[in-house]
Amino acid sequence: MAESAVDALFDREFIKRLEALSLAARQLVRGRMKAERRSSVHGASIEFAEYRPFTQGDDFRYIDWNAFARWRQLVLKLFVEEQDLYVHFLLDGTASMDWGDPVKFDYARQVVAGLGYLGLSNLDRVSVVPLGSEPTQWWFPSRGRDRFLPMLRYLAGLPVIGAGAHLETATRKWQMMKPRRGLVVLVSDLWGYERGDALRAMDRIRYGRHELAVIQVMDEAEQTAGAAGEYELVDAEYGHHRKIILDRASAKEFNDNFKQYQESIRAYCRRYRVPLLQINTKLPVFDLLLKSLQQGGFVK
Repeated sequence: MAESAVDALFDREFIKRLEALSLAARQLVRGRMKAERRSSVHGASIEFAEYRPFTQGDDFRYIDWNAFARWRQLVLKLFVEEQDLYVHFLLDGTASMDWGDPVKFDYARQVVAGLGYLGLSNLDRVSVVPLGSEPTQWWFPSRGRDRFLPMLRYLAGLPVIGAGAHLETATRKWQMMKPRRGLVVLVSDLWGYERGDALRAMDRIRYGRHELAVIQVMDEAEQTAGAAGEYELVDAEYGHHRKIILDRASAKEFNDNFKQYQESIRAYCRRYRVPLLQINTKLPVFDLLLKSLQQGGFVK
């Protein structure tokens, strides 16, 4: 991927602001993510979990001699082990994302780049899955800040998948690869091939026992019906054309349906305690990144 393509999407100011954001957010990120790293695997961290009897071959350094003095029995201290956090970014690459000002797909890629940078800086395992693509096109889990520039090149080279991709089907395909359980951040406009498609994709993520967070990116122009007049509508997902006359009644119906759909997403996320940000792409990306990191910044 040519560096010019990277520079067009991620200029020097973008990189500079990411560095500042990383410094400001480091303590917050570590505090919020620590709970995600806790594992039932017993290891040698500093947090005590339980005792078990000493057996031949155990490391004598973990014998609790104070407990031996009380109980006259050799026991080992077991601790909660912290494991790598896997952060999977599911990036909607379906045709409806290739629209808007700025283009929703470009905006979403910048969001993933920003959050991915924070994850890599925090030594998390970061992956990027463009929904609708083949497994060979995915960015498989990587770790460390040295992987950030390759991730930028990868994101800059991603195309929109095109018409006909279903969010649920794409999510199921990813799950068939048996990804490690972790935090899944779905970045999407949540327009599927039909109304329930996005919610079923979210169901699949939850059923896979991942922690789910959702960032819905929307262009301002698609949130209202617009001015009255004659229009030819084009279905972004399938390319179907339809001529309509937009009057007051049909505009109200559109606006009501849009509000109902948005509320259905909020209700779903409240019900299952999924963090949600519903964002207009006019919001600067760094304002979104800060908002996503702040406690209380999501709908609970």
